[in-house]
Amino acid sequence: MKKDSIVRKQMLLYMSTIGILILLLCGSLAVIYTNHYMNEKEEDLIRQGEKIAVAYGRAYRTGNLSELSHELQILETYMESGIVLVNREGTVVLTSPGFDDVLIGDEMVYDDLTATVMNGEVATHQMKPGEVFDTPMLVVGYPVSEGYLAGIFMCRPLPEIEASLMEMYQMSVISLFIVSLLGLIVSFLTAKHVAFPLVVMNRAAKVIANGDFEQRVMIRSNDEVGELAESFNHMAESLQAHEKVQKDFIANISHDLRSPLTSMNGFLTAMLDGTIPPEKQEKYLKIVLEETERLSRMTQGIVELSRAQSSAILLDESDFDINDLIRSNIDMLEPQLKEKKAMIRGIYVAEETMVHGDKDKISRVLQNLLSNAAKFSPEGGIIEVETTLLDKKKVLISVKDEGPGISQEDQKYVFDRFFKSDTTRNEDKVGSGIGLAIAKEFMLAHGENITVKSEEGCGATFAFTLKLAEKE
Repeated sequence: MKKDSIVRKQMLLYMSTIGILILLLCGSLAVIYTNHYMNEKEEDLIRQGEKIAVAYGRAYRTGNLSELSHELQILETYMESGIVLVNREGTVVLTSPGFDDVLIGDEMVYDDLTATVMNGEVATHQMKPGEVFDTPMLVVGYPVSEGYLAGIFMCRPLPEIEASLMEMYQMSVISLFIVSLLGLIVSFLTAKHVAFPLVVMNRAAKVIANGDFEQRVMIRSNDEVGELAESFNHMAESLQAHEKVQKDFIANISHDLRSPLTSMNGFLTAMLDGTIPPEKQEKYLKIVLEETERLSRMTQGIVELSRAQSSAILLDESDFDINDLIRSNIDMLEPQLKEKKAMIRGIYVAEETMVHGDKDKISRVLQNLLSNAAKFSPEGGIIEVETTLLDKKKVLISVKDEGPGISQEDQKYVFDRFFKSDTTRNEDKVGSGIGLAIAKEFMLAHGENITVKSEEGCGATFAFTLKLAEKE
């Protein structure tokens, strides 16, 4: 394992958790076992005292105390406890065989215990060495209400009880050790299982960082790790798509730059060496001028996109009628529409719809959308520009065409810079693939968004929102 690996960290966490739980469990079990076991022994001794009291009553009534001695011996052997019988003066009158006869005739001197038994109540006490016996004892006093006896005291050596408890503790510790060991093994395997997908994704990330965007991770799970793997693969797909877009852009822009430069170079060279006569030079100079203007527009578009994506867009906001802006942009598109015999239909929610924004930049967005719609519309196609009130604060402007449409896959990248759909590439000879990217940046600067809805073969609808102007 690595020094700072997630497996190591998880193992430390698991071990710390298991260690704390074991300590708490051992402490709790020690208290529970001790109390339960001591209570159980006390109850056994009380039952033993009850049996002896019954045996004594029977021997007292028959006058045959020898049976009582025999009963004491049996109970002592069965319960592993010594028995002491005390008369009403507190003097020991009889003991089980396990005690020396030297106790007989002595007083059972332990005031609280003896007094409680003399009052007819069961009493329990853990005696320390030297209080009555040389060995620490668990003593249970059971009162007797018949004959000359006052109480029966059952005595169980505490070391024997503690030895039994120690055996239980040892078994518990061994069991806990085995469970902890199994827990650590399971924790290690679980940590490895959790860390494995992360290791796979880390390796894949290094491969992607070296330029191989086809790398994917195959992790099939429905948890957060599975979601992370899915996001990782989506990121790799996006990077691969962007790389393709950039490569395509470099190829396209190189072609777009090379063509006018080659043309301009050829015309100028021909004029200088006299191949083109002076009377025809004006025609070719106009072509060169058009090509320079085209190069200028292309360069300006790239600069604007770079400025937009660096958050350097400054808005000159004002209130204006979006309907008038749409009509003026439609008028500018008339030559392109005539070429394709296409028609634009304006559908306005009201005669006047005042909006708030940067009029020039919104005009640029409309120019781009309308120009694209005209470019990809079929011969005699119809383009619809519609305004719709979303609520009392916003208006939706949509541009719909009858072109070839955009695939679901291409719709993910249609607003990316330099992107050109495969289905429209042959129809877009002069575009650089940055118009929609600039339009999106302009709308984001307004705090709005621009979207596309399309199906292949059924045209496309681009739409964006604007804030309505506040009424005075």
